[in-house]
Amino acid sequence: MSGTAPASGASIAAAGCVFASGPGLALARIALVTGTSLHRRHPFFVDRCGEAVPVSYFPRQPGTDELQPWVVLARSALLDLQAQLPPPAAAACPGGRLMLVLPPAGRPGVPGQLAERLCDALRHRGLAFESVEVLEGGHAAAVFAVERAARSLGTAGVTVLAVDSWLHAKALRWLESQDLLHGAGKPYGGAVHRNPYGRIPGEAAAAVLLSQQPGGWCRLVGLGLADEPVLRTDARPCTGQGWTQAAQQALQHLPAGRSVARVFCDLNGEPYRADSFGFTCLRVADRLAPGWQPVTPALVSGDVGCATSLLQMALSAGSLRRADTEPPIPEAHLLLASSDDRLRSAVVLER
Repeated sequence: MSGTAPASGASIAAAGCVFASGPGLALARIALVTGTSLHRRHPFFVDRCGEAVPVSYFPRQPGTDELQPWVVLARSALLDLQAQLPPPAAAACPGGRLMLVLPPAGRPGVPGQLAERLCDALRHRGLAFESVEVLEGGHAAAVFAVERAARSLGTAGVTVLAVDSWLHAKALRWLESQDLLHGAGKPYGGAVHRNPYGRIPGEAAAAVLLSQQPGGWCRLVGLGLADEPVLRTDARPCTGQGWTQAAQQALQHLPAGRSVARVFCDLNGEPYRADSFGFTCLRVADRLAPGWQPVTPALVSGDVGCATSLLQMALSAGSLRRADTEPPIPEAHLLLASSDDRLRSAVVLER
């Protein structure tokens, strides 16, 4: 894959999101700044040693339909986005085009026919779109959706929505089988060895409205997409070649002399992601400002799968939106997303 500049004048007009400790963009930004999470033991899922595992989730009533959490997440993110818009624009939202990002249909714990059932449920709740395009993938997939939307922006803009949840028992069992479940126990030498790495599973939805109209929260400066040649399961060390390529592609559209103040990343407790992030930052260090700050949303949201990269965009745009100076001081953010598959992404946003 190759990097691309967004459509001329593309910007984020508004954003919304929801996760357990951040049920709305305003509270999500507070959770991110204060480090507030709602990681707690799963109410019924236990690991192979019989212990409940830590997860980040919204409480459910026993017997809740498997689709219901996905509908609640998607609806909440869309309503949060709508609430950020001025009245005339809010009245027209939702509407127009929707790019819907979901996890792969074959992933354990993902409801059958999720896209069709989710869109039907949203339509019945008054959240209908003229057209819907569905993309499936991992943590970085939403950037691919944003790239496609930015290439074909019309006057009405495009809404990108990403939804994911790891909370189904089949999903948690799969994570445990892959040694990706943080804190899961494994019998070893007559004792229980708990996984010190791995992810804390979470659930989230994020929605972003892309537009060419003036007055947006921030500009979409550059995008980068690349394939990572070395995966977590490979014997070779992962040095972030794909992430570096994506970051360099996105950063080439940042004007000379401008530097990145914050780097959002999807570090989630897995060592190979930390290795990739470190090598990537070293290779693009010349574009990072002195004293640049890393931002790690997964510390408060848990790992949120395909909602990861769009959640980064919502949180970054919400931060860039606040301009306390007049005129606002330029500030750029670099957003990096990895994945369980080969796709790696990078986005540059600027106030």
